[in-house]
Amino acid sequence: MSARIVLDLNSPVFLDDFLNLDKTELTRVVQALKKIRGMDWNTFIAHRGSRWEVIAHIAAPNGKPAHSFRLTQKYRALAYRDGVYLRVLSLHLDHDSAYRGR
Repeated sequence: MSARIVLDLNSPVFLDDFLNLDKTELTRVVQALKKIRGMDWNTFIAHRGSRWEVIAHIAAPNGKPAHSFRLTQKYRALAYRDGVYLRVLSLHLDHDSAYRGR
């Protein structure tokens, strides 16, 4: 069993979008983040619903490729793994924008 995920939601870009979500979407995103926080890394990566996908052309701050994952039916996030941390970089309303980054 791998280590449990620790969320880092401190990216200013992520926080700007997160804090501007309407009440319904905010609730959905928070529920998804709580679910992810309860998972270990192996479960999260293998979980069909997370759709953890490498985005090779976007470098994370640690120099490795960023990843996209599904938060809700509407929203994806751009993030990277840093040890036990899932460092969320940005929130995206559509699938394609996650692959363009910011």
